[in-house]
Amino acid sequence: LGENLHQTSSRDETLILVEETKKMLIEVSDDDLLNYNLMTDSSKIMAMKFLSRLEVPLVMTNSDFFPIVVLQMVKLTLLHGMTPMSAIGFVYFGSMLASLGQLREGYRFANLAKKLVQRFGSKEMAGEVIAISSQTIGYIE
Repeated sequence: LGENLHQTSSRDETLILVEETKKMLIEVSDDDLLNYNLMTDSSKIMAMKFLSRLEVPLVMTNSDFFPIVVLQMVKLTLLHGMTPMSAIGFVYFGSMLASLGQLREGYRFANLAKKLVQRFGSKEMAGEVIAISSQTIGYIE
């Protein structure tokens, strides 16, 4: 699908990628994201669908690679537009940030993911987004 995923060998490299992703988002408000252009490139849409389906299996089998997939989904969204699967990327990004102690940012992206599900009316993604965002927000509150 034309997407190269970064191959990390350490937690430190993953943290650098997290910070790079946060820098991409620093000047983008939630309203901007909620009104972001839609993704139109069919190969990027397919990549997002594929990546969104990798999330749960990766948590169970290769948790070191999980953040790379999450970060790639957020990056694809920022570079190519929003899809219903973007909510999955943002909810796991929020969860990841919260687990790193970055509670405010984690809360922001968990809530954003829920709003994206509402925007798209995506029942396919709703269950996972609600479950992960509730877990993240509950942990923070």
